[in-house]
Amino acid sequence: MTIKSAFRLITYKIPFREPVQKQHDVVTCIAPLFGNEQWQQALFAAHVYKRFGTHMHLYIRSMVSPVFELLKIYERELQFNPNINVEFRNQAAAQTDCLLQYKESANYVSFVDLDDVLIPRLAGNYLDEFAHLFNSMPNVAYIHYAKENFERVSETGKLVADPRYVNSTWIHFPLSIMNGMERYVVPNNVNAITHLKHMKLDVQSSRLTDPLTVPTYNPSSDEIKTDAPLLTKQDIKELQNDFERMARLPEVVKVFPKLPKRFSYLEAISRCYEDTYYKFHYSGRLKEIKCPGPDRCVVGYLLFNTKVNRIKINRGF
Repeated sequence: MTIKSAFRLITYKIPFREPVQKQHDVVTCIAPLFGNEQWQQALFAAHVYKRFGTHMHLYIRSMVSPVFELLKIYERELQFNPNINVEFRNQAAAQTDCLLQYKESANYVSFVDLDDVLIPRLAGNYLDEFAHLFNSMPNVAYIHYAKENFERVSETGKLVADPRYVNSTWIHFPLSIMNGMERYVVPNNVNAITHLKHMKLDVQSSRLTDPLTVPTYNPSSDEIKTDAPLLTKQDIKELQNDFERMARLPEVVKVFPKLPKRFSYLEAISRCYEDTYYKFHYSGRLKEIKCPGPDRCVVGYLLFNTKVNRIKINRGF
């Protein structure tokens, strides 16, 4: 479709994209990645999402080159969609774009950051857990999971939407839903997103824990603590086997030595977000907050060239 200016003899072409036609039970939309170098989180998320049955849709604004190379290999092998694309990294716009792309082809669409990993606890996969929660009460447009950190208190959670009843979304929840529909907040003792933001990664060690130590699920809750596992031994075994299968691929073997061993961009961006947004937000000085996002962060050339591309790619993965 084209439009013509009434003032100048110029024709403007309006780009249109067809929505995704391939049917998916569950789609996970990952918020745009900026200056990304945390390859351990990316691989863990990719294997977990594959294990529990969701199609992973990424938006990449920039990342260090070796991580980009690695994700391109995973794109082919694990069948997820890394879109090169761009308030926070244009996050709300990207999530609404993802919602609209899968609105007619997915049963459920979740919206998370790369370091948010939801592990189903009510069923063996995402589809059955989401169906159970949505069908347990009438008129639910979306459900909201809290986020639990390994070392800090709970944080604002993320949502899973029934795309029939949600037309746009913000970072943590939609600003509006269809009349008569409601939100359901999943109790922490039922399930919550595991937030990997504050994990300490040992990139020098290749040792596996033996015997296997199974992490427990202990959220911030008034309920009595249990020894319920975060992941079962069988799940951990299958995730490990799938990772080792990928790690043996010749293309992956070539990339691994080039992956970063320290996260300079992560540290710089975290400091920038703290100085430009979070310190004002948590102290109630809201009028001092400017529109947040990576463009306010001056991050110099540190270790690698970054892959930066604002051209949208669409493939039928």
